[in-house]
Amino acid sequence: MDIIFSAFLIIAGIGLFSMIGADPSAAASETELGAAFWPQIVLTIMIVLSVVNIVTALKKMKAEGKTITSEIDVAGFFKSKLFIGMIAVAVLALVLPTIGFVPSCILFLIGYGVLLKAPDIPKLAIAAVLITIVIYILFQGALDIMLPRGTGVFRELALVFERILPF
Repeated sequence: MDIIFSAFLIIAGIGLFSMIGADPSAAASETELGAAFWPQIVLTIMIVLSVVNIVTALKKMKAEGKTITSEIDVAGFFKSKLFIGMIAVAVLALVLPTIGFVPSCILFLIGYGVLLKAPDIPKLAIAAVLITIVIYILFQGALDIMLPRGTGVFRELALVFERILPF
């Protein structure tokens, strides 16, 4: 199943890479990297790691004497943490414009920690807040990339948060 998922990521990554590269408004200029730069970097890393994952999985299967078809367990995949994590990322992408980056990132990190069976929930919550702040400072401050603020009360929360930070 790992091989099929990695192959899907490679195909989707190549398709998205070419779509992003075909957009003339995303092209780099002499003074700026352009809107396509970071997505293409992330997609390149994803494609390379997916290829490495396929090669590693094939070597492991060969050593264990298994075949690709013996590893397919569709019902098990839909019950796996990987699938639940994929659903969590999809939900994050859907709620991000509405509730903004800060609350959605904190909730996502806590939820993912619970999914991975983090032993100490209070420490997990503190780590989620600290990680969110670091990511926010990195993107908003250092890279000058605006993160979603959300709407309504969530937008007000984001504006308060931005006033607290030194940039």
